[in-house]
Amino acid sequence: MIAERVIEICRYDPDKDVLPYMQCFEVDIDRSDRIVPDVLVRLKSVDESISLRRSCREGTRGSSAININGAKRPACQTSMKELPSRIILRLLPGLPVIRDLIVDMMSLFQRYPSKMPYLINDTPPSPGRERLQSPEERAQLDGLYECCSSTRP
Repeated sequence: MIAERVIEICRYDPDKDVLPYMQCFEVDIDRSDRIVPDVLVRLKSVDESISLRRSCREGTRGSSAININGAKRPACQTSMKELPSRIILRLLPGLPVIRDLIVDMMSLFQRYPSKMPYLINDTPPSPGRERLQSPEERAQLDGLYECCSSTRP
């Protein structure tokens, strides 16, 4: 099954461009293009100058976030099946632009240590024993730390 899509990407290279601009690509989507970064990586093979961040499964939750058709979404969790035939990809607002779809997230990363971790255990560990977690306790963590599951959309 192949479907043609038009993808508009906000492009900006601070070394060359005065202002950001939109560039259109026509691309055939097939089964291997399951999520937005799959298509972007394929477009990058056509135009090497396209810059994107792809940190799926690297524990950098939210680093693939971009504006997709007017909504802020993690690209690595956005299925191509749920998007219309025209897809508009823009930068996240309010963060300094590095290039194209990459924003400088340093200010966010610098604030990480100031946040209290979700799991706090005041009980000292027993020597030679694991800390066991109930299925209910584990369920509270679902969706909080993984960027992409092993079964992508």
